[in-house]
Amino acid sequence: MADRIAIVTDSTCDLPRTLLTEEGIYMVPLSIYFGEEEVLDGVDLSPAQFYEKLQTAKKHPTTSQPPPGKFLNLFQELQKEGYTQIVCIHITRKFSGTAQSATVAATMVPEMKIKVIDSKTTTGSLGALVRYANQLVKNGMGFDAVIEKIIMQLPRTAIYFSVDSLESLQRGGRIGKARALIGKYLGIRPLMALHENSGEIEVINKARSVEAACRMMAKLARAHIEKYGVCHQVVLLTAMVEDYGVVLQKAMTSLAFDFGHITQVKIGGVIGTHLGPTGWGIGIC
Repeated sequence: MADRIAIVTDSTCDLPRTLLTEEGIYMVPLSIYFGEEEVLDGVDLSPAQFYEKLQTAKKHPTTSQPPPGKFLNLFQELQKEGYTQIVCIHITRKFSGTAQSATVAATMVPEMKIKVIDSKTTTGSLGALVRYANQLVKNGMGFDAVIEKIIMQLPRTAIYFSVDSLESLQRGGRIGKARALIGKYLGIRPLMALHENSGEIEVINKARSVEAACRMMAKLARAHIEKYGVCHQVVLLTAMVEDYGVVLQKAMTSLAFDFGHITQVKIGGVIGTHLGPTGWGIGIC
């Protein structure tokens, strides 16, 4: 029997379920808790529904990784469907234990070859990386070669992003309370990044307007692409305020630089929980 490779990811890839189904990519959702109520990210609530619910929630939601059992169930189903090998690509371990849950489940199916990859990124960049891996499989590339290509691509991925309010990041421990208060009262928007294979947020600059932040993001994205010379996809990321994506696209256009294939992605519930409803940015893979 010929080897069959499945690509598995998690809901923080923020790819629509219709697209996942069309491309044959398998997704395990993380959980979001509004008090005692559990909802599955990207399954029970779309991004738009999540942000609507967030506005009326009495308490800020929390998130949780999938347990190993969720991955085990999927792996066993894929085995029944005739798959012999699985490449799992997940949210950075700095943000979530999702990759660890997948790793534990993989040990429970020793007859299958399963590779779990920490993408060192999330949201649109993770989604682009997952689609890239899936295309490699569709092109007939073998298991080991796909893994090698994905690992080579990791340092070439990046996300540059900002927020109107730092409250959600402060609540989640991503930045200090003092910095959050300064941003609130001075109207400062931090320019942050997940890049160079670090897997964690780095504050790299600050801006006093959305327009200024977008100009900085566009220039950083251009420099990143010029550095690596290969870009499979650029993703415009928006949470609740879609207009910020329009401003960012204008900033990119003004540079007269070929950013290649550009798609748009809504930041989903898990990342939105920690980033807040006003996040936006640009992802690169």
